[in-house]
Amino acid sequence: MKDFISVNKKTKIGLLSTLGLLLLWKVISININAEIILPPPEDVILRLIAIAQNKSFWQAVGNTTVRTFYGFILSFTAGFITGIACGSSSGISAALSPIISVIRTIPVMSVILIAMIWFKTDMVPVFVCFLMIFPIITANVSQGIREVDKSLIEMASAFNLSKRNVLLHITIPSTIPYILAGIRAGIGVAWKSVIAAEVLSQPVKAIGTGIQFSQMNLETAEVMAWTVIAIVLAKISESAVELIIKRRKWRSYK
Repeated sequence: MKDFISVNKKTKIGLLSTLGLLLLWKVISININAEIILPPPEDVILRLIAIAQNKSFWQAVGNTTVRTFYGFILSFTAGFITGIACGSSSGISAALSPIISVIRTIPVMSVILIAMIWFKTDMVPVFVCFLMIFPIITANVSQGIREVDKSLIEMASAFNLSKRNVLLHITIPSTIPYILAGIRAGIGVAWKSVIAAEVLSQPVKAIGTGIQFSQMNLETAEVMAWTVIAIVLAKISESAVELIIKRRKWRSYK
């Protein structure tokens, strides 16, 4: 009951906060009185409804979604394997640490521009997403491996369990909270990196391409309409991850 009240209260606070933000947006828009700089929220909504009636809009949303999840899945797979290796071996961790540090600190725009030289247009956002998420997943999985209860490992050794069984039945299950935390941290970054890459690489029918074309035509309302779609998609993804985390916590207390 307390959880329900808490969730209900958070929902109300979130709605009030959103309404307050829209009101502030409206007031600033009226004061500026220049739609090319900041159109009112109702204009953005109307523009969003208008572009959503086109088939190309949904194709753009679909293409960007596929690129985001494709890049994320590739990055998660590579990061998961690398994280296990780094967490299990200090030598491997020391060897890969400089590479991961470089990947983590390299500017996103530099990655995009380099990727535009190396890859075809459609693959640029996927590569950028891969490179941005890889260090996050690797760090979380590696940390999770190091935090595994040593007594469980010793018990498994006493029962002569194979390394494979220890990995599958003790190590990986113990790192699930860290893996989920990595997914939660990375999913928002995935959408941002993919759309940023699309803005520059301009693949056919993509959210980032729509943003760039709208900006070139000085259609600020349309730029913001595309941005709203990007925010909604990212929020849906984050909410799905949060739901999985909450369901897992609920089951863990059963």
